[in-house]
Amino acid sequence: MTEAERRKLGALRRLVYQNLANGVPSAAIKEGLHVSDLEIAQVQAFVGRKINENRTIRREPVIACGTLAEIRYNRRHLLGVLSLIGDLDLSTDLILTKLTTQSLDHPSMLTEAAHRMQSAA
Repeated sequence: MTEAERRKLGALRRLVYQNLANGVPSAAIKEGLHVSDLEIAQVQAFVGRKINENRTIRREPVIACGTLAEIRYNRRHLLGVLSLIGDLDLSTDLILTKLTTQSLDHPSMLTEAAHRMQSAA
């Protein structure tokens, strides 16, 4: 893949994600950008992981962006980070492939996570 093709792919991924975050219906994105539902879902997942990878590398907390509702709720932060990522970076593989997030919604989970962090340090 040439650099121009990679830039075009990155720009397309950026545009799809921006439209999703700003509330554009998937049907309009499909028609306007000539992409399928599968491609939209892949872009949503990939760009979200790329944004959180960028934040992790900069030692900032990740932003919830697993669902469309979370993307729209955190839209300003996600789009702010997305503006820092170049089109070439959006067309390359993830550096941190095993980066995951977990919701800690119970006090025992918080205690266990704190204990694991202390033992890892």
